Amino acid sequence: MRQNDTVARLGGDEFIILLSDLGKIEFVAGVAKVILGSLREPFVFADHKINSHASRGIAVYPDDCEDIDSLLKKSDMAMYAVKTQGRNNYKFFSNVIN
Repeated sequence: MRQNDTVARLGGDEFIILLSDLGKIEFVAGVAKVILGSLREPFVFADHKINSHASRGIAVYPDDCEDIDSLLKKSDMAMYAVKTQGRNNYKFFSNVIN
């Protein structure tokens, strides 16, 4: 992540990544692909291999919403759309509603 990005644990197994000043929406997909790639390989912890799978929902401010609550809600809707389609991928909210 970049210096001005924010990563936070929302609760349980949910995390939020806030990307600011990207310039182009296409860069968000690039970041999502990098995260996907980094989670493909198992983590080794105390001689145990741990496989991780993640579903990412992406909402864009101000295109998809007007406030933080809507941003979280719409990214959550996009994440659940990914989960229903097999997990371990990402989806933009704008693609969920179309």
